[in-house]
Amino acid sequence: MQIKYLQVLSFLLSIPLFAQAEQPVSQSDQLASQTQEPQFIQYDNRVVMFIPFHQCYERIKTEAFYVGAEAFLVGSKKNHILLNSELRAGYNFFLNQKDHLTPFAGAGYIEDFYFHDNIHLRHKPGIAYGTLGFLYTHEFTSVFNLGINGKVMIGGPVSKNHFNWGSPVIGTQFSVPITFRFGRDRHWDFRLEPFNLYLRGSRASRDYSGCLVTLGYRF
Repeated sequence: MQIKYLQVLSFLLSIPLFAQAEQPVSQSDQLASQTQEPQFIQYDNRVVMFIPFHQCYERIKTEAFYVGAEAFLVGSKKNHILLNSELRAGYNFFLNQKDHLTPFAGAGYIEDFYFHDNIHLRHKPGIAYGTLGFLYTHEFTSVFNLGINGKVMIGGPVSKNHFNWGSPVIGTQFSVPITFRFGRDRHWDFRLEPFNLYLRGSRASRDYSGCLVTLGYRF
């Protein structure tokens, strides 16, 4: 009888040990690991490649300071070509392992070239400006990203020439970058970015729309 009591007692004492051994692989832990948000490949820098009329470099490292330099020529409407160059600095926030948000401040220069009577190339006085804005991108998958960018500008014309903007010139710009990433490690991306730019001076105002097309490389 005493031996049976000892066997029962040893069995009861061993139960907590079995429970402790099974705890790391419990069903709740397995479910949590299956529902964990996917983490896509991130890089520190992005440059635009093979496009002579659009040059760009951005430091896109997550949770780090952002810098960007961009210059492009793009057709904005019939007979008009828009020149824009800009330097930016800000901070790259990375939220929920999917959302990139970058508030920034910067300075730039913008000028409108157009063909008069479809023959003679003319231009409106260029505008130097300061800007505040944001860049936002959501990673739906490792291949498809969609975002929205916006900024406000304030500046003035660098000369009067034959067209008088007046001073100051205030502007807004919004764009929707549509990005497709490709390659085994998603180093490359193809981006379409339709935009609208509105400039208003004390004597004149203009509205421009267009689309930037870029091939980017991340490293």
